[in-house]
Amino acid sequence: MRLLIAGGLFQITTFGFYRFWLITKLRRHLWSNTQIDGEAFEYTGTAKELLIGFLIALAILGPIYIAYAILGIVLEEKYAFASVPLVIAMYVLAHFGSYRARRYRASRTVFRGIRFWMTGSGWPYAVRAILWDVATVLTLGLALPWAMASLERYRMRNTYFGSIQGDFAGTGWSLFKRGWWIWVLGLAGLVSLAALIVVLTKLSPGRDRTVLQAIVVLLILAGMVLLPLALAILTRWRIDGLRFGDVTAASRFRARTYYGLFFKLVFSSLGFLLTFGIVAGLLGILSAGVFKEAMTAAGGLSWLSIGAGLLVAIGYLVALLGLGVLQRYFLGRGLWAAIVGSTTIANLPSIDAAVAAGQPAGVLGEGLADALDFNVGL
Repeated sequence: MRLLIAGGLFQITTFGFYRFWLITKLRRHLWSNTQIDGEAFEYTGTAKELLIGFLIALAILGPIYIAYAILGIVLEEKYAFASVPLVIAMYVLAHFGSYRARRYRASRTVFRGIRFWMTGSGWPYAVRAILWDVATVLTLGLALPWAMASLERYRMRNTYFGSIQGDFAGTGWSLFKRGWWIWVLGLAGLVSLAALIVVLTKLSPGRDRTVLQAIVVLLILAGMVLLPLALAILTRWRIDGLRFGDVTAASRFRARTYYGLFFKLVFSSLGFLLTFGIVAGLLGILSAGVFKEAMTAAGGLSWLSIGAGLLVAIGYLVALLGLGVLQRYFLGRGLWAAIVGSTTIANLPSIDAAVAAGQPAGVLGEGLADALDFNVGL
């Protein structure tokens, strides 16, 4: 927690620039506290690498954003249509960047003095992921288990621990059997909501906004119930399918752990916001009179107004800092610890024959992940 708070404060004072160092420190903390048979992992990445990757990504994305801005001006009357190429480009780069980011993190992970590394290209992976996304949409989500199995198999078969190749034994059918009822409930819920919209809008045409608000609330509640279950099933399935030679993994992770962490985050966030609001309100009341008198004496707008604006901005940043710290503590470190603590590794001596191989991957993937604001954090 102390690392997160200090890192958050440094991010505020450096206008977010410190995040590269914070992410590096968090990864080193988590990797070094993750042990198998008493031996810890090591993270060898540096903040400088993350910074360079981010700058390279900006150099790639910059022309795309400029072209989009020009296109929006030229096609002012069709601005919505003009945004389609940008969305498609970002979508493709997101898949490409996610694979390259995984390559980077794997090649900066060392165990027993031997690094993990990956082969394969981000572009074939992106094409594969896009095709599976299309299949998932066309089948109303039914193809999702097979999509996840295919993509995870591609990633793992291109992942090595030294000279030992990884693999993934999980199948789409095994994942579907574990979570088919979630898909059925989700589909039934969407169909029911669609029917409800049609019925209510016809009966009460003037209440579209109320209907929409009710639907949003229902979707949020349904997500709070079903999402932890789905994530727990997915986590166990992924860990159970991991292979490195004869080394296998088994997970005892349960949905109640997700629920516990999620509700700890929710209630701690509410408590923080309530406390922050009370403190900020009291400070505002106490300083209002003094500020008013100072404003009157200064003849209206002055440096006091600027100072007040800065205080409001700082308060806003502090609130975001607090929520960010809680999110990383519970759903970052807490979830990591829960998953690691519920995982069992078998046949570990079989990797004694592994020899060093592979080279560190480039930093472009991590840079894209940061610049596009996806797959970032740990």
